[in-house]
Amino acid sequence: MGLTLTLTDREIPASPSFIEFLHAHLTGEEHYVGSWYAQEEEGMHRDGDRYNNIQEKARFVLGSPEGQKAIIKSYRFFKEMLTGRPNELRDLTRYRFFFVTGIPRTGGTYMTKQLFRAGNIDYKKVQNALAHDGFPHLGYLSFKGAANIHTNGMLQLAEYLTMVDTFFKQHGRLAYQGGVIVPKKFTKGVYYFDIVRELFGEKSNYIVTLRHPLSVIQSVLDKAGGMPKDRKYGLRSAIERWALDDWLHWGVTEQQIRSMSYVETFCGYWKRYHYQMALSGIASMPTTQVVPYGRDAMLKAVNHWYREFDVTAKPEAFKVASKPEFLPEEEAVAEKVLEDVASFWNSLGLNFPLEALRERH
Repeated sequence: MGLTLTLTDREIPASPSFIEFLHAHLTGEEHYVGSWYAQEEEGMHRDGDRYNNIQEKARFVLGSPEGQKAIIKSYRFFKEMLTGRPNELRDLTRYRFFFVTGIPRTGGTYMTKQLFRAGNIDYKKVQNALAHDGFPHLGYLSFKGAANIHTNGMLQLAEYLTMVDTFFKQHGRLAYQGGVIVPKKFTKGVYYFDIVRELFGEKSNYIVTLRHPLSVIQSVLDKAGGMPKDRKYGLRSAIERWALDDWLHWGVTEQQIRSMSYVETFCGYWKRYHYQMALSGIASMPTTQVVPYGRDAMLKAVNHWYREFDVTAKPEAFKVASKPEFLPEEEAVAEKVLEDVASFWNSLGLNFPLEALRERH
């Protein structure tokens, strides 16, 4: 018996970020960059007006032969991932991906910028979806808004790869171990690393960034408006949303989460993220480099890669904040979480830089 399963772009539509990228590419306009590259100044608000004219841009892209070709390519990549039969995806071996993976506020943005600089690419002109977190949106399986987050995430991964092929064919000039260097800050890669490993495996590099949980929390607070007066969890930014989503996945209601302390909420997210990182396999890949947060470690890592690439660039300055101060009970919560993660990593044969993180950069 023969069976035909038909899915259209009505059920699984192209992503606004992908349409936006293609429109800029086709018209020669500047890509939407936002402030992803601004380590000190970047905000965490959502740009609600960003996609107001996306329908108009979509009509333009679909009316262009080159735009149609890119859309079709993304769906072909998507189909190959769905069926496990990579064909056109194999052509992407011309690229050497550098996936910079870590929970937000751990130095991944800085590292990503320096990798773009190595390739003589002005990171201030690279679309945020191509360079930074949030796209593709990967996460735990859930049905939200009549959508399957795994299916949509896989399509977005296919779109991202189409964007890579479009952008780096034009701008990629620096090669390493037989592939054009493609940097990507990839916080959510730990949730879907199996497919990344299948597609790229040891033909990519993975830079894992780690930081003390209280330092991460302080960095989020600095960008989100400070600690709430009652020291309870508050939802004001995308990263705070990611922490909420993590707890919701574990069966905790939003009402319960909002009654929790800010530190407890984020430490739980930090703990499970690093458990997931260990279990995903990314930390044990032979091409993985673990970089604890701090000026010396970051500059050492960047200088290492600049030597590997044989480029004469010098790393940009890496700015660190003063050590955060928290209540004694909050310190105790963070220390317990830190020790739990270190113990878990060590139980899997992974080296967790506990003492380096305790320096609290």
